[in-house]
Amino acid sequence: MSVFPIRNQAACVYKWTWNTFRLHTGTSSSCHRVKAVPVSLENFDQFHNTPEVINDRKLMLEGQWPGRGCEYCQSVEQQGGQSDRLYQNQIPGLTPVDFSLDYNAPVTPKISEIYLTNTCDLACVYCQPCFSSRNNAELKKFGPYPIGIQPIDQISTRDQHFNAYMSWLDRNYQHLARLSILGGEPLLQKELWKILEFVANRTNHNIEIAINSNLNADLATVQRFVEIGKELLISKKIKRLDICCSLDCWGPQVEFIRHGLDLDRWRKNFEYLIQHKWLSISVHHVVTALSISTTNNMQLAIGEYKKQNPKIVQAYHMVDSGYEEIYHPDMFGSDFFKQDLQHLLNTFPVLTEWDQQAQLRLDGICKLLSAATVDPLRLTKLHATLDMTDQRRGTDWKALFPDLDQYFKHNRISNVV
Repeated sequence: MSVFPIRNQAACVYKWTWNTFRLHTGTSSSCHRVKAVPVSLENFDQFHNTPEVINDRKLMLEGQWPGRGCEYCQSVEQQGGQSDRLYQNQIPGLTPVDFSLDYNAPVTPKISEIYLTNTCDLACVYCQPCFSSRNNAELKKFGPYPIGIQPIDQISTRDQHFNAYMSWLDRNYQHLARLSILGGEPLLQKELWKILEFVANRTNHNIEIAINSNLNADLATVQRFVEIGKELLISKKIKRLDICCSLDCWGPQVEFIRHGLDLDRWRKNFEYLIQHKWLSISVHHVVTALSISTTNNMQLAIGEYKKQNPKIVQAYHMVDSGYEEIYHPDMFGSDFFKQDLQHLLNTFPVLTEWDQQAQLRLDGICKLLSAATVDPLRLTKLHATLDMTDQRRGTDWKALFPDLDQYFKHNRISNVV
């Protein structure tokens, strides 16, 4: 299998091979970082070939960065780091079978990522209301935080969009190399089980089925998913089953960031998963200004789990989705988190080739932050947001993040926007 054939300073295989469809809002994009656009039911089959994506492909073929969210990889590369674009372009077999140098030509994605509804039992501080029903309900009750993100209403055609997606999936299932299912929290949603039933009635020896989970569900639900996945593999319906478990740091800090999380339950569920060596398990870490101080404790814990199951992989991702204005650590400048991040990079547990690549991408994050400058206005918004979070949730951020509290006091960062 060959790698993506276009080699220039901007082209990304994702623009051709990856589609992210958000059922709750009826929108589509070519990467989770890229701005999503509405998809009509009348023209649903072209949800991967919208005018915006076609124009992005044109610009990339010309060696130009298209913007609309691609700035993240561009910034990492400008600092000499390994971006997601550079990593994905090296993976063999991702190029669509109907790939063409004609940017107007429609292509069929090899990776389909579907976000189901926003039903979720957590209210992560950096999560958009379209991905968290708890955050959405909170915004409706109390109003927006200083950055102004508003609550949303579910589109009235959600069921029709789901049926349209399943119809498209039925016709294109054999072309897919990966089907990823996200939420909200997919383990809490009926659509997950419908998709797994669909998969059980078909055969694609090359497909990987994946879900992203906060792993806060009861153990019986996790066991149900594993048993269904095991049967899919035994009956050779799929190539691989993946579960990506989200966790950003450790201790009470992660329960503040991922509000509603029971870390003990997460650990018990994770310890159940790693007993199944046939299961592909990854841990997804979102890097924020709140998580860095205790991320190393989490990394040490995951390192211990890797001794039991060396197939566990990790990946760090910088916060995005609109909340980076107040949670991206770059607002503190280049020095504040430098020591913690360097220690994290130096002690990253490397057991596999994937780990080597993940460490390179973590290095890219470190290089990105090495060029950061202090932004007092964003710091003020963060301070105000944390105070409002305490008022709404009955928490105490100053006790959990004393380094940030001290920084605000030392630099006279107020909470008045």
